[in-house]
Amino acid sequence: MTIPGVHLTRIGKGNFLLEPLRSMNIQDQGTLMRDIVAQVQQEQGLCLYYDLNGVPVIDPVYYGWLDKLARTCQALNIKMICINMQPTAAFTLSNFLTNKPVFETALSVPD
Repeated sequence: MTIPGVHLTRIGKGNFLLEPLRSMNIQDQGTLMRDIVAQVQQEQGLCLYYDLNGVPVIDPVYYGWLDKLARTCQALNIKMICINMQPTAAFTLSNFLTNKPVFETALSVPD
């Protein structure tokens, strides 16, 4: 299944890597979320690694997208872990957070 705006790759038993492309449009969150979660669920995924390497700033709109995707994953017993977060993204995110995010963070996908 091809999902416009993202590259979703199975990287091991139960693990998937989501890489947003420059063409990703979070204005169509419902369709994008449905397609991502459906693919992971169809292949019995347990963990979705969301690669933030190409995201220099996380604003409230982008955080809202991450939060909704993480909550949807959580409802389906899929763990979402954001990886490769740039310091600038972490700094901007920290400026408006009032609670701990639903998703976890890690430096990279574990070996």
